[in-house]
Amino acid sequence: MKKIALLLCAVLTAGALTACSGGADATTAAAQAATQEAADKGGAGKDAADTAAAGAEDKSEAGENPADTAAGNPFSGKTVKVGCSATFVPFESIEMAADGSKTYVGMNIDIVKAAVEKNGGQVEFVDMPFKSLMAAIQAGQIDFCSGGMAPTAEREKTLDFSEIFFYPRNAIVYRAEDNYPDLDFLKGKKIAYVFGTNYQQVAESVEGAETVGIQGSPACIEEVKSKRADACIVDGAGATEFLKNNEGLKLSLMDKVDDDCFAIGFPKESPYYETFNNTLKEMMENGELDEIIASHLSEQFILD
Repeated sequence: MKKIALLLCAVLTAGALTACSGGADATTAAAQAATQEAADKGGAGKDAADTAAAGAEDKSEAGENPADTAAGNPFSGKTVKVGCSATFVPFESIEMAADGSKTYVGMNIDIVKAAVEKNGGQVEFVDMPFKSLMAAIQAGQIDFCSGGMAPTAEREKTLDFSEIFFYPRNAIVYRAEDNYPDLDFLKGKKIAYVFGTNYQQVAESVEGAETVGIQGSPACIEEVKSKRADACIVDGAGATEFLKNNEGLKLSLMDKVDDDCFAIGFPKESPYYETFNNTLKEMMENGELDEIIASHLSEQFILD
């Protein structure tokens, strides 16, 4: 009996040892598998992190980092104040809604908004007489003006100008019973012009003419309609629009003049000048500027 008992004890002990050994091996195997899996995942995570870092570095080196681009753009997140003379249809004007709110519209308005918004900024337009725009820029009341200003030698002494983006055609507006096909026919006549613009020089160039400066193109045309002036010199595109709503008037388009052109005026050393001008040039090259102009004017006013 003792031998049998000893034999049974030996067998049970061996079985227990075998069971314990098997559990240890399983635990060890599971632990090794878990460790390997963690290592694999850790390696994959490291690889992904390394790849992302490399990609970010490549983008940074290529100048494609959006944060860097935004940080270096003077318009990003800013609202710039842009002066305009909102009696200059179809370039700059105001549309009033039934609730009394107003919206700035026109060719120059759309061009400025497009250029600023492309650079992450917004525009607040400030309406004022054309003659006040230069003084407002110099006084820091506005950041720049919306256009319609020719870069004359005198103006360039105090302002920096963008690329010239439009050459207008001036017009002589007169009553339908008269006929003034060109300036020679206005000799000795009374001519109205928009005060503070290049139209003054045109009017004063007419031999023997009496000239009078009026605030805004609509007032100039009203001066002719009411017979207080024989004719007025205004922008041809704007005059075409005005005549649609003013019977009894006619116009004669004048030839394009090289020094009568549209550009955007900036104060000297403006932080916005270079960025805006580069964007404007891109819009001129890719055809976007022509699309804006064509949406406001007929082809007869778009000259190369």
